[in-house]
Amino acid sequence: MMPTNTSNAHFQSELRKAYASISGKRRSIQLPDPDQFQLSGDKKTLRLYLTGDALTRNMQENVAAFEGWILALKAWECADTVVLDWREPSEGKADGHYQRFLYRVNRFRELFPDWFSVEREKLLQDSKVTGAETLFLNAATSNPKTSPAESSQEARLEMDLVTTGWLTNEFGLDKIGRQFPVGLFSDSVAKSKMIFTGGKSAIDLIGIDKNGALWVFELKAKGNQPLGIVSELLFYTAMMRDLAQGKFKYDDKSPVIDGRLRPGDVVGIKKICGCLLAPSFHPLLDGNRIVNLLNEFSSSRADMVTYFQVPLSNLGNGAQSTASLFQEA
Repeated sequence: MMPTNTSNAHFQSELRKAYASISGKRRSIQLPDPDQFQLSGDKKTLRLYLTGDALTRNMQENVAAFEGWILALKAWECADTVVLDWREPSEGKADGHYQRFLYRVNRFRELFPDWFSVEREKLLQDSKVTGAETLFLNAATSNPKTSPAESSQEARLEMDLVTTGWLTNEFGLDKIGRQFPVGLFSDSVAKSKMIFTGGKSAIDLIGIDKNGALWVFELKAKGNQPLGIVSELLFYTAMMRDLAQGKFKYDDKSPVIDGRLRPGDVVGIKKICGCLLAPSFHPLLDGNRIVNLLNEFSSSRADMVTYFQVPLSNLGNGAQSTASLFQEA
């Protein structure tokens, strides 16, 4: 239920203190809007309550990026255990945004069962993914534009990394894809069967390396440093894990497009590398503390996903092989 006393100001202060103590730097770290993202409790048991609006926003927005903020509070030693609750929508429980939120909560709970829980588990019963017999991912029917006249800075960076061969060379990729769709449907790929939001929902960059590992990249351009980059990467790697393990099927009736990576290429993959890729990151990603926390629990549970955080500025002056990245993890 909605907390009667929220403590955003307290936890924001504690987060700043912890960051300064551990990193030796001072940053004006701001927690999300307390009207939508409400913290209460204490370090031993931190409680997070989300309002309806936070459930349906873009994952990279602060109020919606619950995974990123929970991991930050845990990684920077401001929370031991975390309990999540939210105000369920009075209408639209089948809404694609809300269904995606429920999927994210379920997958986050599977990753961290020892210290993350849901206050009212009955709310998860509204998920169309849980217990569904047949779920389908869609496939691209055409290549993304290669030279859009008016693209965002991020789209141009994404294209440059692919068309120049930089991404392929740096990560030893044999096959690569851009804007890989992650629309989820029940029974068949049709608008009436859509579970998650469709439209522009896609993985920025994806590839398979020479060792057969799948790389899922979440890319941000210069000046864009949301903590939601973590939430997005966790969502996309979860989707690819479910596809690789056969929990999702795929509808891929379109012709092969220039060797583009297809959903069928992911089925049976045994290793997934989730990579944050940007010129610079949110300060709470400093020291790889969140990535290290992800890998600590991933390793302890023998999960198939390994996480990386790669500053673009560190890679442009020479090849850094996939093998060396694994050695650093």
